[in-house]
Amino acid sequence: MQTLDLSWLNPDGSCGARRGKGIVTVRGGVPGDRVEVEITRERGRNASGEVRSLIEPSPDRREAPCPWDANCGGCDLAALTPEAQLAAKARMVQHTLRLDETPQIIGSPRAIGHRARMKVGLKDQQVGYRRARSHDIVNIDVCRIARPEVVDALNRLRSWLEEHGPLPFPEVEIRSDGERAVYAFEGSRRNVPSTLASIGDVAVGGRSVFGDATLTLNVLGLELRASPPSFYQVNLEGNELLAGFVRDTVLASNPARVLDLYAGIGNLDLSLAVAGVPVTAVELEGAAIRDLAYTADKLGVSDKVAVQTMPAERYDLSRDFFDVLVLDPPRSGAPGVLAKALMTRPHTVVYVSCNVASAARDIRPLTQAGYRLEEVRCYDLFPDTHHIETVLVLRR
Repeated sequence: MQTLDLSWLNPDGSCGARRGKGIVTVRGGVPGDRVEVEITRERGRNASGEVRSLIEPSPDRREAPCPWDANCGGCDLAALTPEAQLAAKARMVQHTLRLDETPQIIGSPRAIGHRARMKVGLKDQQVGYRRARSHDIVNIDVCRIARPEVVDALNRLRSWLEEHGPLPFPEVEIRSDGERAVYAFEGSRRNVPSTLASIGDVAVGGRSVFGDATLTLNVLGLELRASPPSFYQVNLEGNELLAGFVRDTVLASNPARVLDLYAGIGNLDLSLAVAGVPVTAVELEGAAIRDLAYTADKLGVSDKVAVQTMPAERYDLSRDFFDVLVLDPPRSGAPGVLAKALMTRPHTVVYVSCNVASAARDIRPLTQAGYRLEEVRCYDLFPDTHHIETVLVLRR
C-alpha cells in the first residue's frame, strides 16, 4: 500500500498522482483526495493502482446526492461539487491537448434531470443500471440525472415486470425527445408479449412493434427524425448549445462546401444546409443515415445534402471539393482520417470529440502540417461523470 495525493483527472475517469519521478494512475478517488492505494501494475517509473481507503477527502468533496451512488458507479464524479467537476474537466482537457490556458467550459443547462437516453439492464423482474464492472442489476427507483419522462417510463416498465414477469431481452434503452419517452429493447422480435403494448411506444431489434418508437428532436429550430437505433446526444439542451456553436463557427468561415464525417442523423450539418451551404454527409449504412436523408427531404434541402453511405474512414476525401471539414467520431476517434484531409487542405476543421485523448492523437497530423488550434470549447453534457464533449477548431 502507498499513500498518494490525487492531483488531476484523466480522460478515462481515473486520477493521476505523482510518485517520485513517476506517475501513478489511480481508480476509485477524485482529484484532491489523499488515499491509500494498492499498486496493481508497475511500468518502470509509472504504475496503476486502486484506492483501498480514503485518508483525507478532497476539500471539494460533497456527499453524493444519489442514494445508489456507491453501488451504481455511473456517476463517478458525483462526490465532487459541480464547480469542482467543471474545473477538473477543463484542466483535464488543457493537459491532454497541452494548451497554454484552461479552455472555456459550458455547464449543462440542466444540472439534474438532463439525460434523454437511459440504457438499463433487465434480469428476472429487475430493471436498473448494471453495477460497475459487473452484470448485477442496481434496482434504482429514481435516477436524478434522467429526465422526468424517462423516469416515468422506467417506473411503468418496472410495474409491468412486477405484474407479468421477466422479459426475454438483456437490456432496454429508454429514449426521450424532451416530451415523450419510448422503449428500444435489444433482442429478437419473436415472442414479444402483447401486453407490453400497455407501457407505451415500443421497439424491439430496431423496429417499432407497438406504437411508434421514432422520435422527433428539435435542434436549432429544425425537427430531426431519430429512429430507435439512431444515436443522438443524451443532453438535449446541452446539444443545442454545442450544435449552435458548430453552426456559427462554420458559417463564420464562409464555406463553399462542407464535408461532415460521422454525420449521424444530421445533428451538425442540416442547419448548415438550411442556411444555404452545400454539405456532403458521410455515415455508415443504417438507421441514422436514413433518418438524415428523410429529414433533409422534409426540410426541402435534399439538393443541398449529398448523402454518402459508407464508413467515414473509407471515404475518399479527394472525390469532392470541400473547404470546411466537420467530424464527430465515436470515442475511438478517427485514426488516420485527418492525415488524409491534408491532401485537400480544408481551411477549417471542426472536430467534435467525446474523448479528448483520441482527439489529441487525431489532430496531430494537422498541427504538424501548420494548422493552428485556434479555439477549444468544452460542453458538460454529462454532469456528475468524467465525460466531456469538446469542440476543437483548427485553421490553416
